[in-house]
Formats: sequence, C-alpha cells, structure tokens
Amino acid sequence: MMATAVVQRKVAVVGGGITGACVASTLARLSSVNNNDDTIIHVFDQGRSGVGGRTSHRRVSSSTTDDDLRWDHGCQFFRADTPQFQEVIKEWMDKKIAVEWEGNFVGEPGGADFFGLPTQPPFYVGVGGIKSISHNLLHETSERIHVFEGQRVAGMTHDDSDKTWKLFGTSGEAAYHDSDESVAKAVSPELIGEGYDAVIMTDISSSFSSWHRASAGVPEDFADRVRTKAGARVPLFTCMIAFETNMPVDISAATLNDPSLWFAARSNAKPGLENCLTQDCWTLVSTPEYAMQAIEETPMQDPKTGEFIPQPPDYLTSVPGPELEAAFRRIVKEGRLGKVEGDLPKTAYLNAQRWGSALPAHRHLDESSPTRKIISGVAYDSGRASLAPTTKQGASADNFVADEGRMLFQAGDMVSNYSPGFEGAALSGIDAAHHIYELLNRSP
Repeated sequence: MMATAVVQRKVAVVGGGITGACVASTLARLSSVNNNDDTIIHVFDQGRSGVGGRTSHRRVSSSTTDDDLRWDHGCQFFRADTPQFQEVIKEWMDKKIAVEWEGNFVGEPGGADFFGLPTQPPFYVGVGGIKSISHNLLHETSERIHVFEGQRVAGMTHDDSDKTWKLFGTSGEAAYHDSDESVAKAVSPELIGEGYDAVIMTDISSSFSSWHRASAGVPEDFADRVRTKAGARVPLFTCMIAFETNMPVDISAATLNDPSLWFAARSNAKPGLENCLTQDCWTLVSTPEYAMQAIEETPMQDPKTGEFIPQPPDYLTSVPGPELEAAFRRIVKEGRLGKVEGDLPKTAYLNAQRWGSALPAHRHLDESSPTRKIISGVAYDSGRASLAPTTKQGASADNFVADEGRMLFQAGDMVSNYSPGFEGAALSGIDAAHHIYELLNRSP
C-alpha cells in the first residue's frame, strides 16, 4: 500500500497581537489533527517589547525598589458576549492564561461607556498581564508556529507562476515603530521569507500608504478594500504611571467623565499582579477627543516632506503623559473617586504611548459624521456609542477581508463585523483561520 503524501505549506501572519495569535494558533490546531498536513506558520511582529500589539504589557525596572513596574498599556480587559467566544474563554481559563477580573469598579455619572465597565460584567484579563494570552497562544505549538520578533514587513511580492508570496523587511532598531526616521531609512528591506501559500495581515496600519512606518507594501487594490471596510479609526493615548505610595482611592478601575481622561486601571488590582508590585501602578486612557487634538497638533506625518514622524519619548513624557497625569490627580483630589485627605503621593515613573489606531470607529459613523476629522490623510472619528455587549454590526458576510485568488487576507477588529474591541479582533482571526484552512485543503 502506498502512503499518503504529506502536504507541506507555509503561511505568513503579519502581526503578533491577539488577532495574529488567534490566526496562527487556530491554523496550527487545525493542521495538527491531520496526520498528512505539515503546515508551518511564520509570525512576524515589529513590537519593541515582543508580541502583543494593542494587547501589550509594559515592564520596566523600578529606580527605587528591587521590583519591576508593570502595566497593560493598551487593551485593559476584554469581554466574552458571543457564544463562540465564550467557548474560547473557557478553554483559556482552563489553561490558566485568562481569568475573570473582579474588583471595585466605579463609574462617574455621565462618563462614556468603556466596554461595559463598571455595570456589565464579566470582564476578563490575561493572568499576569494581558500579553500572556498572545504569548501563550503563539508558543503552545512551537513545532508549527515560528515567531520572528523585532521584524517589520515592509514589502511583499506575489509569484503568479507558483502562486506563492515573498516578504521583505527589516529587523532591530530599523523595524521598531518609535525609532527615528533616519534609522529606519538607513536600512533597506531584505528578503525575510518566501514560498508562502497564504499571507494574513492583522495590523490595519499595514494598508497605509508608503509614508507610514508600518506600511507592508500590500497591493494597492487590496489595501483600498481594507481601508474601505475599516472606515474611520479611533486614536487614544495611554499613560503608564507609578506612584511612590498608594494613591488613596480604594478602586480597581474607573470610567471617568472628563475632557481628556476616559478610563483608569490599577495594575496592582489585576490577577497575577497583586502581590508582585511594591509601587502603585496605573494605566490612564485618554478620551478620543483628546487624542485627535493631540495628533492634529503633533501629527504622525511631516506636512512638508510627507515623512513618518515616530512618537519620540521626549514628547510622550513632556506632553500627553503629564497632561493625563494632571487630569487624574485633579479627579482624585476633587474626591470624585472617594474622599481624599492630605497630599497625593509623588510620581515615581511616567511614560506614555500613542495608539493611532486604537479602535475602529462604529459602523454607523460615515463621512457625514460631525465628529470625523481627516488628519494626515487618515479618517479619525470620536463619535460615541455603546461598546458593550459585543454585537454583530453591518451586513457583510465575512468577518475579514479576503483575496482568495492571491491568498491574501486581512483580519482584526478594524475589519471585523463585530463591535470594536478584543472580542471582535479575536473572532475575526479565528474565522479567517478556518476559512484559509478550508481554501488550502480544497480539492484541485
């Protein structure tokens, strides 16, 4: 009897956030149940601190103690409102990489909805930091998934003869989002992988025009489809702050009613971090209105040269960081989060992050939206609508964008049919992986 030939395939996933992690881990799982399937998945991620994307976790050494300071500095928690994702969460909880976050959650009257907090639990977090979920998903099947960190995809070509892709990119300092433009331009993209039967983009910025640092050289007709489905995006800034002693408020997180500050979360109150932080660490999340004004004043593109402008540390620690800190101190001092007496603790550490594409804008907001602005050719919108529970939006049948002829795909919450957030991003990646696997295994 003749043995069945083993099918060997290569798939590239660009981006190691929660969407990319769900794509890669789902493909690996589907392939592993087939003894004749030898699919290998390459994940390329350009994050300075490794995989995670908007589900990143920042960790720095304290200058005054022997312990590290830690923050979830993008996504703060996530929901599981759909039956499909509830099954996923159960599995993650069984693996002890996710857990329900229970704490003292408060909300100021009139504050905008922040993914249902404080009134619509349950809320979930990664154990010991939200990045743990992406990290575990990408490393649980290491024989099939190969992760290339600090690797930026900057170009791609499709070979019509053998129907495979080549990817080009840079690594190290030239790859990072916050490196100086002179450093990024000093290195020319080189071949980083070839022979890919399918490529899945997961970062919406990969479909930007060539001026943007994260542009991946996606074919323009495909990029246009992605931008059209994505519509406008919501920018945000986050501030990572550590106080020398505890801020005198007995809360885990709060939704705020403030022009510049939308949400505040205490790292020390999150599962897996309660007993390892000796200083009081908080993540402050700006309002979209504040972020849009800040990006307009300090744009991501030079208006004269058209070059990409990275987020320089001196700007982040001198403008948005201190402004968000000042807003938080004012809110606490005014007793809006509980009665406070005496002076507030001094700041031990402060940094900030610009998330130019933090969330997709709600689907009901179109070009006529009064809250929309075009900044550096990118559509942003601060229009508000409920972010909980996670629901389907729009009439599109696919939860991702697909070019089946070239086996090129875009997944993520920016092109998902679900309301903005982690759940929509994860479901988009899972659905895209199932679709791609079926296409790779279809009969000739």
